[in-house]
Amino acid sequence: MRALIIGVGQCGTKIADIFALVDFEALAVNTSKGDLSYLKHIPQEHRVLVGESITGGKGVNANPLLGREAMKRDLPLVMKKIGSIVGYDDVDVFFLTFGFGGGTGAGGTPVLAEALKEEYPDSLVVAIGALPLREEGIRPTINAAITIDKLSKIADSIIAIDNNKLKESGEDITRAYEKINYTIVERIASLLALVDVPGEQTLDASDLKFVLKAFGSFATVGYAKADASKIRNLSRLIMKSFENEGLYLDANIESALYGLVAIHGPPGALKASEIFEALDYLTSKIKGKQIFRGFYPDPREREVEVVTLLSGIYESRSIEEIILTAKEYARSFMEAKEEAENRKNELLSGLPDFDDLYPPARSTEDPAEGG
Repeated sequence: MRALIIGVGQCGTKIADIFALVDFEALAVNTSKGDLSYLKHIPQEHRVLVGESITGGKGVNANPLLGREAMKRDLPLVMKKIGSIVGYDDVDVFFLTFGFGGGTGAGGTPVLAEALKEEYPDSLVVAIGALPLREEGIRPTINAAITIDKLSKIADSIIAIDNNKLKESGEDITRAYEKINYTIVERIASLLALVDVPGEQTLDASDLKFVLKAFGSFATVGYAKADASKIRNLSRLIMKSFENEGLYLDANIESALYGLVAIHGPPGALKASEIFEALDYLTSKIKGKQIFRGFYPDPREREVEVVTLLSGIYESRSIEEIILTAKEYARSFMEAKEEAENRKNELLSGLPDFDDLYPPARSTEDPAEGG
């Protein structure tokens, strides 16, 4: 299965850079020349600066209007670069990585997603976005809500990563962000590594594409891993992958339409009764009752790895909080703006114009002034 990772904006290009580290094809698109130069693994020829005529290569300061305009202006350049990477081989899925609360990512990602859907109609376009922290305030929250709305009408699925999980780690802020970025890559890479690989029951590219083609709804990737010698009940490990401790989005999994579970580990640890106990439970929980599954016994492994993908999710407390908060912020702002406009008009009403107070100015060519 072929995937192309396209990072947009500061957050998105950092994630794409980690994908490049583990040998994925990756492209970085940003309005900041400095941010592009900090990348370590994406080759220089796969870094595209957009909007330089608008921003001077210094970014858009979390302004999605500038981010959108920058992407629109240089979209032909971006699409040409993508075409040179894609070549004549099909791409099964484009993963667009970005930050929901930023400017380049929030503004530019929907523009690029729409262009990819038009240019590559047989490929999936999946957005992988990091939700802003609650403490980041008004602008990132509103940016996120509006971007969610736009992408829901374009992308096949939206994999949202809740950055509020940072606060659960207890690590310093730099390491916490890095941990989440590496976690995103680990989960997607682990899932894709098991597609089209022979196993007792194999997941192929069409299975994954079916699950991800979910009408612009949300998806979440769960993960669990443990030393095989220490697993007392494999069923519990599998369930952990799709419960809150294994997810990076506070979502109601019962609202999911589709599920996919891949289990990889030493043959002796993959007990059929425990696997099917967990899968039967998940099937009974989700609304769509459709679970694709792949089992990969591997005698070289010493750990059991479980990757879970749930899609078609329409209920998420993380998402709902952002949208409701953004609506409240927007309502309060619009009311304040209207009030300020009214007060200005009230204060200034009744003032005469200059013409009412001063005699007409004489022209310099007035005959009365002539010789």
